[in-house]
Amino acid sequence: MGRIGATEFLVIGIPFIVIYFLPSIIALSRKKNNGAAIIMLNFFLGWTFIGWIASLIWACTTDRETQTIVVNNTPFPKEENSSTQKNEFDEKLNSLQKLKNLLDSGVLSQEEFEQQKSKLLES
Repeated sequence: MGRIGATEFLVIGIPFIVIYFLPSIIALSRKKNNGAAIIMLNFFLGWTFIGWIASLIWACTTDRETQTIVVNNTPFPKEENSSTQKNEFDEKLNSLQKLKNLLDSGVLSQEEFEQQKSKLLES
């Protein structure tokens, strides 16, 4: 009764080894980035229970996702384009003001004003 036979060893020893290395098994099955460190912690400090809990928690945490940094090296739009657009806008605005003055002075009728305004805005 004092000696442990092969059957008792299999019944008691195998489940104990599986439980002891459970953090390592979890780390390997989850393909952790630092699986070797988890296995070493589990192997050397798992008997302290604190080491076993630490390796189990470490094995169950998720790895950080790699961050992709995108660098945009496109130059800013040239100022010529913005100044050209600004000049065109100023010209249209001046033309509209001239048309309004002609309408107010009675040189243009309302229909002529609307026709000239639509032509100016479409261009």
